[in-house]
Order: sequence, then structure tokens, then C-alpha cells
Amino acid sequence: MIGIPISVVIILTVSGALLILISLIITYQLSRWLASPLRALLPVIEQLGRGEFGVQTNVNTHDEYGKIANAINVMSTKLEQAEKARQNLTADVAHELRTPLTIIGGKLDSLQQQGKMIPPETLLPLQDELIRLNQLVEDLRTLSLAEAGELPLKKEPTNMADLAQKLLAAMEQIAEEKGISIQLDVLTNQTTISADANRIKQVLVNLLTNAIRFTPSPGAIYLRLLNENDQYLTVIVQDTGIGISPEHLPHLFDRFYRVDEARSRVSGGTGLGLAIAKQYVLSHNGILEVQSNLNQGSRFIIRLPY
Repeated sequence: MIGIPISVVIILTVSGALLILISLIITYQLSRWLASPLRALLPVIEQLGRGEFGVQTNVNTHDEYGKIANAINVMSTKLEQAEKARQNLTADVAHELRTPLTIIGGKLDSLQQQGKMIPPETLLPLQDELIRLNQLVEDLRTLSLAEAGELPLKKEPTNMADLAQKLLAAMEQIAEEKGISIQLDVLTNQTTISADANRIKQVLVNLLTNAIRFTPSPGAIYLRLLNENDQYLTVIVQDTGIGISPEHLPHLFDRFYRVDEARSRVSGGTGLGLAIAKQYVLSHNGILEVQSNLNQGSRFIIRLPY
């Protein structure tokens, strides 16, 4: 009578202890198995924290860990691209600023060494370089404001047909000197939108200037206004110029990007015109796209909300 209860207690105690031990072992192994994808993510997260952008995880599961790993890979790739863009931008800005500053510094040193009175016409090249330098700085400032969403806009009802007609009248002489015709086609009666007229005018000036620059004589440029739907007014700038190769199209609106690297900064501008045009359109909640093929002309499409 005494031995049986004691035996039962001992058996239950030992069995319970074994069950608890086995449960702890199983729980530990299960937790390690469940946390193994997370342990694989930690080194990548630490590398990103040290600024080693572009690293990728090897987690290929289809559960929540896989979704997190995919998000980290995408983020890492975008951070690497952003870092490269920042480095390229720094190098481009330094290059753009160095050119006029070198010219100004060299010319001033030369004038100082001569030790003579300086004729006014000698200072004209210096003034031109200062104008270029100021324009570059102002373009960078405007572009930065637009990208940050802080560009001040004075929106008011703007008749795009009237704006386009005045703009073409101002640029017609430049085009005729190159043997290029400019034609305005207004294919809709709904041409009034809420916009900052000066910003949109600058967009059209940049596009038309590029069209004139890269359209050989005899050539033609068409500016069309049409209404594809009730939400947007579509403005198309189309030319019969030299066109753009497909590999350049994805980068056409990047800062300082040039299709032809052989062009000088003077003849080809600063490379900010299209980037600024893109940001101006985005600031109006619009869309700017390009369609082009080499030797078949280019077609820039602007969609601005009513």
C-alpha cells in the first residue's frame, strides 16, 4: 500500500521531467528552424547599416520571411543606385563648375601679369562664363526644389493654345535660319488648364530648343494640342530630326545626361534642360514621355491635368 503510491509518484515525476526536457529540446530546435531565415537576413542588414549598398540576401522562401528578404533586396538595389547617382551628380557638378572657374581664373591671371589697362571688350568672355556659371547654379537650385516638392507654383487658368502660339512666334525666326518649319496644330477646344504659365512655357522652350538643335535642314517641328480624355490635355512636340537610340531613352531625363558625349558644354548646354522639364511637369501632377528611334525623329508627349 505504501510502495505503489511512491512508485507512481516517482514514475510520474521522472516521466514529467523527461517530457519537459523533450519539449524544451523540440521547442529549441523548432525556434532555430523558424529563426534561421532571420539569421540569414541579419548580416545583410548589418552590411547595409555600414553603407555597403547592393548586397543581396539568399532567402528564397515564399512565406513572410521571403517577402521581407525580397523587400530588403529591392531596397538594397535602390540604395546602391541612389548612391551611384549621388556620386555621379557630385562629379558632374564639380566638372560643370570647374570649366567656367578655370577659364575665369586663367583669364584673370593673364590680365594681372600683363600689368596694363584692361579694355572693356577683354572682360566680355569673363562675363559670359559668369552668366553660364550663374545659370548652372540657378538650374541646380530649381531642380532640387522641384525634386523635393518645394517648387513654388503660381497656378492660374492658362490657355495653352495662346501660350503655344506666342512661343512659336518667338522661336520661328531661329527655326527658319536653320531651314526648319514649325507648325502648330490645335485639335481640341479644351485648351485651358490650371498651371503655372512660366513653368510650362519653360518646358516647351526646352523641348522646342532641343528639337531645333537636332533637326537637320530641311526639317519640320510639330506642336500639337489634343484631348485624348477628359482628365488630361495632351501636348506633343514632334520633330523630323536625328532621333535617339533606344539605349539612351531610359536616361534621357537624368541630370547632366547627354546622348552625344562628344558635344561640348557650350554647344550642348548643361544637360539639365530635360531633367528640369520633367520635374516641372511632375510638379503639375502631369506626365512627360518620349518616343524616338534613331534617324526617325523624336516625339515628346506631355499630359497636363485640367
